Amino acid sequence: MSGCIEQIGRVLLVLINLIFLLVGLAITAVGFILRYGYSVYKPFLDFSLKALQKTLDDTNLGTGLDIENVDIGQVMLSLALGLIIGGLVLVALSFMGCCGACCKFKLFLWIYALVILVFVLIEVVAIGILYGKPDIVKGQAKTSLSKYEGLASSEVTSLAWNVIMIQFKCCGIDSYKDFAEATSWKKNPAGVTLITPGCFDAVWSESFGKTAIAVPVLIMLFIILAVKLAKDDDKCNS
Repeated sequence: MSGCIEQIGRVLLVLINLIFLLVGLAITAVGFILRYGYSVYKPFLDFSLKALQKTLDDTNLGTGLDIENVDIGQVMLSLALGLIIGGLVLVALSFMGCCGACCKFKLFLWIYALVILVFVLIEVVAIGILYGKPDIVKGQAKTSLSKYEGLASSEVTSLAWNVIMIQFKCCGIDSYKDFAEATSWKKNPAGVTLITPGCFDAVWSESFGKTAIAVPVLIMLFIILAVKLAKDDDKCNS
């Protein structure tokens, strides 16, 4: 009976890691596309770019900015590098999990469990900060927002904020009042319609907030399964 359960555990761990291996390859590919394949993902950003251009035209702030020639790849450089590195790490970790479970490499299983445990601890700390002390994250975001130069700016940080605010239909970090620190922006309050919902809550609810609790729990199951299989291998070898 225990042998049957062990085999089911191995198959389950292999299948799950094969899925994550494919996901890692996809993430890596997306990272390379974001960095070097502007023509590939340009159609997905057309809505945001057109909305930004319309805002510029409606507020008479579009002078001197040619959105069609903005290097979005440069805007998304940090995101692309993060996806590439994260994707490669996921590929390596998933490969290690597959080999450890399928080929009974107990060293791979222990390393796999340890690395995932580190990731879980980091995620728990990050979630704790986001829930317990969100001002830490908001402070960093507001520092970035303080460099904002306005809707008509082609500067990387400003354009990135414009895309985020259009995509998530938000404004500032907590509200439009955060732009009081953006000293480089020559504001025109009479001609700009302000959207009050802050981007911190909007981005959180649409991304991390939906999986913040479920992901660590799921990963802990991987750790328990990997450790169980590694210990079973130790028993078989002794």
